[in-house]
Amino acid sequence: MDRFYVVAASVNAVRRALHRAPGGVRVMGRFDRDSIECRHTMDEHSYRRQWPIIVSRLEKEGLRVVERPSLAGARPPEVETRSPFDFGEEV
Repeated sequence: MDRFYVVAASVNAVRRALHRAPGGVRVMGRFDRDSIECRHTMDEHSYRRQWPIIVSRLEKEGLRVVERPSLAGARPPEVETRSPFDFGEEV
């Protein structure tokens, strides 16, 4: 199965746009804050014929397909690494 990602406000918006879409398209769920992960089961021949239909359905709803979002720019959660001894206070 090949993956593709759609920028959308909600998973349901993508589901509505791709309702009964050709090529075995499935909405997997939210990938990150801005994008939804989808998959398809099309072989190469079907992909060339049906991919424009899928993209058209998404564009009609104001959605767009994007490259896989990078998680490299994501910040790790803040972790408190200081101890009471780091403040120079006498204990």
